[in-house]
Amino acid sequence: MNNVLWGVVCLDHYTVSAELLPGCGILHNAYHLQQLGAAPRLLTRLGAADAETITHFLITQQIAVATDDLLAPGVCARIEIAVDATGAARVYDFTPGVWAEYRLSAVEEQTLAAAQHLHVVLTAPVIPEFMRLGAQGSFTGALVSVDFLALYDFDEDSFAAALRYVDVAFAGWQGAVDAPALWWLAAVATATGTLAIFTLGAHGMLVCEPNAPPRLEPVQAVPVAGSTNGCGDAFISYFLAEYWRHGDLAQALDQGKFGGALATTWRYALPDDAYGEVTWTDACHPGFVVTSHGFDK
Repeated sequence: MNNVLWGVVCLDHYTVSAELLPGCGILHNAYHLQQLGAAPRLLTRLGAADAETITHFLITQQIAVATDDLLAPGVCARIEIAVDATGAARVYDFTPGVWAEYRLSAVEEQTLAAAQHLHVVLTAPVIPEFMRLGAQGSFTGALVSVDFLALYDFDEDSFAAALRYVDVAFAGWQGAVDAPALWWLAAVATATGTLAIFTLGAHGMLVCEPNAPPRLEPVQAVPVAGSTNGCGDAFISYFLAEYWRHGDLAQALDQGKFGGALATTWRYALPDDAYGEVTWTDACHPGFVVTSHGFDK
């Protein structure tokens, strides 16, 4: 199968421990899907100035890159991650780096158009290109899944517009389960014929299937032994690995729940052994080396 993943890969800066690790949702998806035997190909962009820790990760985890334009002049995107004593993670201060004025190459457009399965983490730098390709019919041959994250970059109208090009939508809902806005979004998904899954934390999921009323899907609450960072990415990855193979929604939801629960046992977005002994000198902190265990001088 031709499984293509498209989105921002960044450096995750864990503020409490000062660790700097390869991250962002599409990279987490790539790791899990590779582990699950889906052989994904990753389409992204890295800054040549500080990409070493990410490229080392890609090589170590045998994640294929679906572009000749992986490296661009400049620095990688970066985000700050704060994990509190309960394991709850807060992600903030996204710095786009080489994604500031992102454009696809002609070869990259062809790669996306040829995909059998295309999964996209639809953040602000990617949205204009996604909408442009969707409008010109580039995705008609693929099963397109999109992670809308917590809908930070969307209002009701832009969400509805993007769904025209989406077969499976994932979104995290942080408001009340009975909020009118959530049920309006669910109605839009149903009207466009999109399978949409809104994750609701301990309240489970709101599953919207084409030609069926939305339904609440329960989840079993688990204690957080590590952190919540990466739980949504694991859920999506395990869901897609099953859904791509068999198209069975019930089985895919079960696998997604398993992956999401598993991720709560890790202190980072991925298991410790995923990162290995990655080392990288942080240009912002001369004399320090970033490892999977933190700064060493």
